[in-house]
Amino acid sequence: MIIFYTGDIIDDIAILRDEEARHCSKVLRHRVGDIVVFTDGKGKFYESELIDISKKECKLKILKDRDGEKPDYDLTIAISLVKNTARFDWFLEKVVEIGVTEIVPLICERTQKRSIKEKRLENIIVSASKQSLKASFPKLHLPMKYKDFVKTLKGASAFIAHLNDYSEYLGKIVPARSKTTIIIGPEGDFTKEELDFAFEYGLKPVTLGKSRLRTETAGVVSCQIVNTINEISS
Repeated sequence: MIIFYTGDIIDDIAILRDEEARHCSKVLRHRVGDIVVFTDGKGKFYESELIDISKKECKLKILKDRDGEKPDYDLTIAISLVKNTARFDWFLEKVVEIGVTEIVPLICERTQKRSIKEKRLENIIVSASKQSLKASFPKLHLPMKYKDFVKTLKGASAFIAHLNDYSEYLGKIVPARSKTTIIIGPEGDFTKEELDFAFEYGLKPVTLGKSRLRTETAGVVSCQIVNTINEISS
C-alpha cells in the first residue's frame, strides 16, 4: 500500500501539496475518482477519493478513517550530532522505520556539528514513516546542549550508552512497555565530566554489545534493542 501525508484537513476535505501532490498525480498518475490513502501523521489513516487535480495540489474527499497501530512503548533517543550529515540522515531514517517516539539531537563537549537543517530532516521523517506504514510520526526536537537535556530527565527511566566494565547490556535491563530515554554520545565518546553529570541525575550506564559502534550505528542498535524487548514481551 502506498500512503500520502498531509495535515491540511478541513472537515471532510484534505489537500495534498507540492511534492505529495506531484507524487500522486505525476509519478503514480492518479486521476479524479481514484481512491487514495493518506495519514495526518498524528495517528490516523484516511481513505479518500481524489476529486480535483491542479498544478501543485490534489484535493481529496475523505470517505472514512481508522486509527493506525501504535506501539505500546515510548522511546526517546537523544543522540549527538555527527560531522557527516549523511550518516545522521541514515540514523534518522532507520530509527523512524523501526519505531521511535522522539529524537533529540545533542550538542556534547566533543560534538563537531552544532546545527541541523530542520526541514530536510522532517522530510526524512515523513518519507520513512510513510515507507513503514506508520500513522504516528515521531517528534524531532531542535538541538539541545547535553547538560540542559540531562537536567530534564531527573527521575525518568533513562540510560546512557557507554562502553566500560561496569555497564550492563541494555537488553537485560530496559523495561518493556515503558517510557524510556537513551542517550548516545559523540564521535570520541563522552567526557568524564559528562558521564559524572549523567550519573548525578540517575542515568544508568549501558552497553549495546561488545563491538565499538559509530554514533549513528549505536542509535539504530539501541532502537532495535528496545523494539525487540517490546516485541518479545507483547
